Amino acid sequence: MPKYNVYVYPIVRVLIKDVEANSQEEACRKAEPEATSWGMRNAEYADDIDGFLVDEHDDPEHERSTWYEKDYTPSPEGRR
Repeated sequence: MPKYNVYVYPIVRVLIKDVEANSQEEACRKAEPEATSWGMRNAEYADDIDGFLVDEHDDPEHERSTWYEKDYTPSPEGRR
């Protein structure tokens, strides 16, 4: 039976509190760097998965690696 490495991409919510900005869009821009650094201490898993990446063990160059949607169907070309 073949073996696979499967990367699961769960959706994570990160709360960045008290962002001072002149608009909601500016608040998003200011919050983004925090969400990818120390902001992770305020992270919680959402109840959803964005997708999967599957690598085959006998494919060291990842030529057959495939992205899948959360319903286990292959992702459309260009989505990932």
